[in-house]
This record gives sequence, structure tokens and C-alpha cells, in this order.
Amino acid sequence: MSLYKNTIVAIDPCVESDDLIQKAVAITDDKNNITLVHVMEIMCALPTAPYAPVVIDTSQIESQVKHSAENHLRDLIKKHQLATDAFSILSGSTASEIKNYAEEHDIEAIVIGSHGRHGLGLLLGSTSSGVIHGCGCDVLVVRLK
Repeated sequence: MSLYKNTIVAIDPCVESDDLIQKAVAITDDKNNITLVHVMEIMCALPTAPYAPVVIDTSQIESQVKHSAENHLRDLIKKHQLATDAFSILSGSTASEIKNYAEEHDIEAIVIGSHGRHGLGLLLGSTSSGVIHGCGCDVLVVRLK
């Protein structure tokens, strides 16, 4: 059942992604039109004590995280035999960046995992919930084990 021409799969390197990719392959006309997307959320800590904040250059850490994510995405691409360059690493708010990417690249469907365990999170995690609300394309939320 191939419903979509262009699909993205939101990848969290800390979570098993095989089910997400398999769902995307099942709903996409050509698996070469599936793009794996990972968003690096840049965290900043605010001082809570009356001491002067310590300025840390995070560029090296960000570079290492990006390199690690890129290797993970390339491994998934190879494992699932997707197009070699079918990945994108973004930076910012995960839900917003996924929605922006989908809009800018005429994506018809987003496949995303959910593993929330409390409140609305029992049904949808905060990221998947954020992607669904205000998204201009279909979103398939896959319950992660």
C-alpha cells in the first residue's frame, strides 16, 4: 500500500528506528524518496546560583554529536538500502524543525515514534504531539516498544 511520494522519518539515535523505517517503506512509492531526519536540540543552561555564568564553547561538542548522528543515519541507510544521501541533520526545536523541513521539501508524510508514558504522553510524546499540531502533511505516529 504505497500512498506517498515523499516521506521523512524522524530519527532519534537513542531509540531503535527500524520499525519507523519499515513503516515508511510500506507507505512510500519508492524507498529512494524516504529521507531520514535528525534534529539536534541545542540546550543551554541558565545559572541558578548567584555566581557568574561559565562560558563554554559548545561548537566542538556539537560537531561531535553531529558526526555521531551522521554515522548513525548512514548505518540506517545502508541497513535499509535507502538512497545514499537520504538524510538531513537539523538544529533547533525538534517539532518545529521537522515541520519546517516537511514544508520546505514538499513532504507528504512524516513517520515519527512516540514513547510517552504519562498524561497525553501515554498517547503521544511531546515531540510527536508538537509535529502533529500545525503540520501541513500526514503524520504517522508509531508506538515505540
